[in-house]
Amino acid sequence: MASTSFSLARSGRRRVTIPALVTFLGIASLLVSACNSGGGSSATKHTLTAICSVGGSYTENMSPFSPNVNCGVEGLIYENLEYVNGVSGKETPMLATSYAWSNNNTTLTFQTRQGVKWSDGKDFSANDVAFTFNMLKTYPAADGNGLWQHLASVAASDPNTVVFTFQSAFPTDLPFIEGTYIVPQHLWSSAGDPTKFVNSTPVGTGPMKLKSFSPQIITYVKNSTYWQADKVKVDELDYPVVSSNDVALEKMEAGQADWTAIFDPAVNAFVQKDTAHNFSYPVPVVPAQLVPNLKNPLLGQLVVRQAISMALDRHEMSVSGEAGFEPPASPTGLMPGQEAYLSAQYNGTLPSFGPANPSGADALLQQSGFTKGSDGIYADAHGNKLSFKVTVPGDFSDYVADLQIAQQSLKAAGIDLQLNKVSDDDWRTDRASHNFDLIMTGGFFGPTPYYYLQPLLASTHISGANATNWEQWNDATTDQLLAQYASTSDPAAQKQAIQGLTDIMAKDLPVIPVLDAVQFFEYTTTHWTGWPTPQNPYAIGSAYSLAAGDNEQVILHLQPVS
Repeated sequence: MASTSFSLARSGRRRVTIPALVTFLGIASLLVSACNSGGGSSATKHTLTAICSVGGSYTENMSPFSPNVNCGVEGLIYENLEYVNGVSGKETPMLATSYAWSNNNTTLTFQTRQGVKWSDGKDFSANDVAFTFNMLKTYPAADGNGLWQHLASVAASDPNTVVFTFQSAFPTDLPFIEGTYIVPQHLWSSAGDPTKFVNSTPVGTGPMKLKSFSPQIITYVKNSTYWQADKVKVDELDYPVVSSNDVALEKMEAGQADWTAIFDPAVNAFVQKDTAHNFSYPVPVVPAQLVPNLKNPLLGQLVVRQAISMALDRHEMSVSGEAGFEPPASPTGLMPGQEAYLSAQYNGTLPSFGPANPSGADALLQQSGFTKGSDGIYADAHGNKLSFKVTVPGDFSDYVADLQIAQQSLKAAGIDLQLNKVSDDDWRTDRASHNFDLIMTGGFFGPTPYYYLQPLLASTHISGANATNWEQWNDATTDQLLAQYASTSDPAAQKQAIQGLTDIMAKDLPVIPVLDAVQFFEYTTTHWTGWPTPQNPYAIGSAYSLAAGDNEQVILHLQPVS
């Protein structure tokens, strides 16, 4: 849902086109900008042109709870309580100035910021926060994070204090509460279902206001009453629709665009055309993985999963399938920068998969009692061949390329892999209903590894509306470790739980990590400076709020080149 933070269930991107909208289960968009050139801006008006819709046209959806929310609404019009960096986990107070847990992590109290006004001049208060969360209770479709599965009540105890009471301790809901966009009670009390509310004249507390909407361009202007107005140097923000990724890159190359978030090998050429100003900063966020259906009697055997993992040529997938953007993953499921969660056996060094070893996989299968047939494919004692279909969206061209490489590697190990190319919708449906042998997919992520591991491994997510345990891993030790993490706010106890979970990932292979999926981010410093960099990763840098409020942080940091 649009209000959900830290989501990346699809890490594959189409090379040619970008979906017009970003949803809970998918990312791919583009943001570019222009200042004082090519966009008709004057010497005193600083205009940022952001492209996050390629092909098609906009449909008016200005509610932050709409599944098809328009570009710029999240973070730029509506703000959240605290910005939580989706990679580092660092918190920045926004509409809240502080929070505290009490009563054994069953009560969460926020102090809200004073002196904030809605863009229509009305005062913001804790009552707006309490209203927003109670609205999600009334309309569960808007509660994309399922917060009311754990909450008992939300109430403002005074104009600057809001109290969240939980049914039982559940501190892992904190970043999702912090990331929920707050709306004004005086306007939304009569809005009805927030997922269906068009909200054509949005009123927020953020740095921008809506100037105009059309199917081809959305224009925002600076909110002069914003509580940090002195930090905002963007006077106007335009989101036009362009026809293709190629057109977007052409605009960048012509100096009319400064900020992108696309997967296209041509990005490398863009960087090389002006190495002094053009940059690519792909941000690793979550493993892309081969998910085995553990109810398959062959894939349910650890030795088969080990052989598949051993045979994969992850280096070739990285170089040829992903144009060098996505490096081989770690068997622990941890990402670079998460070394603090490693158990002692790794000596603080994040392990990664070594070179492909199809001969080793072949030997492992033979030692385990599998017999190779005349076709070169292994079978078990009952004649069941190690022949599997891997489901992939046909338009995820990078995933298709990755799997074609895997097909050859596995064949050398005596395993037959067939590509089952389906539509995006069928891929999502098959994944949720466990209708596959193997499926390639990304996952969810958040400020700690828990937000990747919990939806992927918890037995409670095998079925139902939150069916994200696609492989159907059902393990009491795993559930116990997840519960240990979720029930405490003690960092030491949480770290211990993550260490146990990553050991399970590495040793038992409930899924098979392949590559470190990245969020693409390219920019130029020709017209604007202050972008997130590897040295200062204050936000992920996407054109949309991948972690709630990313866009706002970028707007607060950008400086026009004089």
